[in-house]
Amino acid sequence: MRPLAVLLVSVLLTSIGQLILKKGLLIVGPIEGVGSKFFQIFTNPQVILGITFAVLGWAAYVLALSKAELSYAYPVWSLTYVVVPLLSLLVFKESISLLKMGGLAFIFLGVVLVAASVK
Repeated sequence: MRPLAVLLVSVLLTSIGQLILKKGLLIVGPIEGVGSKFFQIFTNPQVILGITFAVLGWAAYVLALSKAELSYAYPVWSLTYVVVPLLSLLVFKESISLLKMGGLAFIFLGVVLVAASVK
C-alpha cells in the first residue's frame, strides 16, 4: 500500500479514536484530580475503544513513516487537525467560527502543497 493511503488510514483511525475517547470522557465527567477518576476512566469501554483506535492510527503512521520521508508524512498526518474539528461539528454539535474555519483551510492547503511536492 502506498504511504499516502496508509497515512490517510492513520488520520481516519486517529480522528475516530479522538471522538470515541471524548464520548467516553463525557460519560466519566470532568476530571478534577489525577487519582479521582482513574478507575472510571480506564474501565470505560468507550475510552478503551478510543485509545485502541488511536493506537491503531499510530501503528499505521509508523508503517507509513517506514516508507516515506518524515518531512512528508508528518504534515500529511496533521490532517487530523482538520478532520477532528469537522467531525466534532457533526457528532458533538461543536461550533466552528469563521476564524477557525480559515485556520483549518490553511492547514488543509499546507498539506496539499506538501503532498504535491513529492515526486
